[in-house]
Amino acid sequence: MKKRKIGIYFFIITFIYGLYQLFDSISKAESANPTSVYEKLASKENINYLIIGDSIGRGSGATSKSTAWFSRLERLLNKEYGIKAKRHSLVQSGATAFEGFYKLQQSKHLGKIDLTFIVFGENDRKYMNEEEFSFFYEGLIRKTKQLYPDTEIITITESPLDNEGFAQAITTISNHYGAKNIDMRKPFEQSGQPIEELTKDMVHPNDAGYEIYANTLYKQLKEFTANKAETAALSAPINEDTDFEIASIPHVTDISGSFMHKDGIWESSQPGDSLEYQFTGPFLGVNMIRSEMGSKMDVFIDEVFVTSLSAWWPLTKERYQYIASGLENGPHHVKFIVSGEKSVNNNLDDSVIQISSILTKAE
Repeated sequence: MKKRKIGIYFFIITFIYGLYQLFDSISKAESANPTSVYEKLASKENINYLIIGDSIGRGSGATSKSTAWFSRLERLLNKEYGIKAKRHSLVQSGATAFEGFYKLQQSKHLGKIDLTFIVFGENDRKYMNEEEFSFFYEGLIRKTKQLYPDTEIITITESPLDNEGFAQAITTISNHYGAKNIDMRKPFEQSGQPIEELTKDMVHPNDAGYEIYANTLYKQLKEFTANKAETAALSAPINEDTDFEIASIPHVTDISGSFMHKDGIWESSQPGDSLEYQFTGPFLGVNMIRSEMGSKMDVFIDEVFVTSLSAWWPLTKERYQYIASGLENGPHHVKFIVSGEKSVNNNLDDSVIQISSILTKAE
């Protein structure tokens, strides 16, 4: 009997010791497998990164892709850590955080993303106030972390941004989520060089300006890596209802004039022609085609004039244009009226409006 008890005790001890060894080996394996971008850089492992942004996010103003900020940064990281940084981009010249959100929502999942750069603000100030911008900017950060939970987020305050309300919104939201905000206005000012020598058009950085972008980002990433910085985390939201989806509504409720429907797009060049849609608040955008033939259209929500939109763009592109937010929850209707006024940039004989759907909060 005693031998049997001793055998049982020995089995239990051996089993417990085996479990300890198993958990210890798992723990060591996990600690040896870097997960954050900073751990990966320190361990000289390749990274995947994402840019969500506007024209500066895509490097407009550089003489070539190789002189844009992201290409320069990739070379600096390779030289310092011997790694390859694989780039993914959701960028569009003229884009706002609203458009960036929808592009992110609609894009295919990219797998593990170690680092995300968010580059908005300069265009947003033309279409919305700082409270409206704050709502979509926070929503974009939250959507990014929900899709890519392990990603670090670096927010860039663009060098030409002169609206302090927008800059403060970027800083406040970044700090709240532990994202790293890098204000590019500061190194531009500290360079001592006139803005004419750092930009192509007083807005978009040139090669010299993007060198400042890349060097600044590289120094910050190197510092964060050395200090084993914590990455951004999904905290409780600042603004209400920032966890949302954007729905596309193609169904037209009323048509006036000669609008023609082809391949999912409503098209007209006749002044006074109109399209109407119904939606439920609290925000609205439009999925439209912008091109060299783009005309202008007036937008009315609930019979009140809201804005005039231009459909002109140097290239034919599907665009997700912000219109309004802060609307009351409840039924609304929007009317788009072809104004007949051409953009000053449209030098062609033809001008046209092309709309495929409206964009609003999914119910």
